[in-house]
Amino acid sequence: MRFVARILGVVVIVLALPLIASQLVGLRAGAVAGTGLGVLLWLWLWLWLPRSAHDAFEAGKYNAAQRRYRLLGALATTSARERAALLSRAGCFVAAAELAAAERLLAAVDTAHFAPAERAVWLNNRACVQLAAGGDPQSALALVDEASALRPDVPAVQHTRGMALLAVGRIDDAIAVLDGMRSGGELPPRLEAERCRDLAKAWAQKGQAAYAEDYRLRAEALAR
Repeated sequence: MRFVARILGVVVIVLALPLIASQLVGLRAGAVAGTGLGVLLWLWLWLWLPRSAHDAFEAGKYNAAQRRYRLLGALATTSARERAALLSRAGCFVAAAELAAAERLLAAVDTAHFAPAERAVWLNNRACVQLAAGGDPQSALALVDEASALRPDVPAVQHTRGMALLAVGRIDDAIAVLDGMRSGGELPPRLEAERCRDLAKAWAQKGQAAYAEDYRLRAEALAR
């Protein structure tokens, strides 16, 4: 019922804007202005807000992204959109190292009706929390292996798998996975910097100081 109420609320606002504007500036001009405002409101909700939340996350502005995803969740008109916003908020908390907040959100998500892509995100976020908290790396690897089986094409999932492999000491496998992250094309600067940092760590553990230094410098350049 809450989704029906939200849809009706948006529809009522969009329909009411021309009427309100007509009372303020006249019938014809008000109808045009109100209709334009209604279209802008709809575009803001369905296009600008999701895109701006994603862009803020990619730019490392996790607090801003989390606030926008929270607003998206509050205005969601389907359970799928609400779950997506909640999972995205959890991802923001993971990236910001606010692990307790991330765990609370991940525990609150209704997993009963997950689509494969949603389950992959949920598993990946749980693996990230475990790794960041210093938990059992084998458990984290099991989580991200399942996520990778569902969505092998997502670089962020590949990155988590690379980190988990590195944590369990499978250095060569970790390097192969991290190298494969770019098979689909260039990565966002934030993710590429993280990939380079992990590759620097992996090559250092293999005793290859030159490779490690090269990737370290790349990560520093991208982080500026």
